[in-house]
Amino acid sequence: MKKIILPALIVVLLTAACKKSSFEDSGVNDPRFNGTIMEYLESDPLYFDTLVRVVKYAGLEETLRKENLTFFAPPDPCFKKILDAVNDYQLTLGADSVTRFEQVKPEVWKQFLDIYLFPGNRGLKDYTQVDTLALDTYKGALFESVNTTPMNIGVIYNDAVSGDPNTVGGSTIIKYKGYRQLMLSYVPDEAFPYSNWINAVVAASDIAPTNGRVHRLRYMTHIFGFDPFRFIQAARERGIDYTKQ
Repeated sequence: MKKIILPALIVVLLTAACKKSSFEDSGVNDPRFNGTIMEYLESDPLYFDTLVRVVKYAGLEETLRKENLTFFAPPDPCFKKILDAVNDYQLTLGADSVTRFEQVKPEVWKQFLDIYLFPGNRGLKDYTQVDTLALDTYKGALFESVNTTPMNIGVIYNDAVSGDPNTVGGSTIIKYKGYRQLMLSYVPDEAFPYSNWINAVVAASDIAPTNGRVHRLRYMTHIFGFDPFRFIQAARERGIDYTKQ
C-alpha cells in the first residue's frame, strides 16, 4: 500500500502543538491583518500551507481575495486526516492509495471547502451562546454556508474556577464565566437541526483581514469535511485520478 506524501511541515506543527498550549485555545492577539483572507492564509504556512494549495486547486483563490466572507479555516493536519480516512477505505476495497490531494477532483475539494465559508463578516460577538448539554436554552444559531449547507454556529461559554482546590474550602466552579470559544457544527439532517451534530471548535478567533474574518479551527479534534464518509463517497463518485503522481 502506498503512503500519503504530505509536507514535512505537518510533522513540525504536530510537534510544536505538544509544546504550546496556546495552539489549543482562543489566544488573544492583534486581530488585524493588512491584506485579504487569501493573503493571510499565505502568510501563515505553519498552519495553512496545505490549505492554501487546496484552495488554489479548488479554484477558490479569487473568492478569498475579493469577496466579503467569514472563513472557519481548517489547518493542515485536518487534510492529512481525511486522506488517511480515504486510504483506510481504499484498503478495504483493495484499491490503490491516494498519494496526493490532487488525485481527488477539484470540485470535491471545493464542495467541502464551501462548508467552512459564510457570506459577510462575523466575529465571536456576533454569535449567540451554545451549550451542547443544554440545547433547549442555548442552541447557537443555524446558518447556511456559501453552498447552502446547513451549519450551526455558537459561542461556548466555558466555566471559570475560583479559589484554590488545595486550601480549606477548595475551589468553586462558576458556570459560564470562563473564556469564550466559537464552535462550528455540521448538521447532518435538516429535519432534525439540533441532533447528531459534528462539532469543530475554534482555536483562534476574530482574525480580521481586509475582506472578512478568519477563525482558525482546532486541528487536534477536527477532520476536514466533518463527515469522512461523505467526502469518501464524493471523491469516489467523481473518480480518483491516479495519473497524478
